[in-house]
Amino acid sequence: MRIYFLFFGALLLSLVSCGGDAVAEQQNLLIGHWDLIEGQRNGKVTESLRDTYFEFTSDGKMSTNLPIKGGIDSPYVIEDGAIVQTIINELQIRYKIVELTPKALKLTTKLRGFDFVFDLEKGVQQDADALSLVEGIKTIE
Repeated sequence: MRIYFLFFGALLLSLVSCGGDAVAEQQNLLIGHWDLIEGQRNGKVTESLRDTYFEFTSDGKMSTNLPIKGGIDSPYVIEDGAIVQTIINELQIRYKIVELTPKALKLTTKLRGFDFVFDLEKGVQQDADALSLVEGIKTIE
């Protein structure tokens, strides 16, 4: 009987620690600049979201240019498979993580009564800015 309880306790402990590892892995993958590839509002592709970005830092801050007050340098946590952003007056926006890989991020949320889907790619803007800077330096030389 004791062996059963020890086994069950070890199994429970490993499950709890794996949950923390998954969040840490998501956190590490999330850090960086993400550019919108395609945005949908209520199931339809919309151009009004063009140039939308999300940026996540290792110190638990995120920024986005979505038209929400407090969207710059606001705290976030990952909880239950979602990014929870806290903006002004402790209001929270919950972005469900549908997909997260080293290069792709897909989020869904509901804002102002609209359902949104954000398909994002990591680092596109940063790479373009770095390339422009290098090309500018070559031009000066």
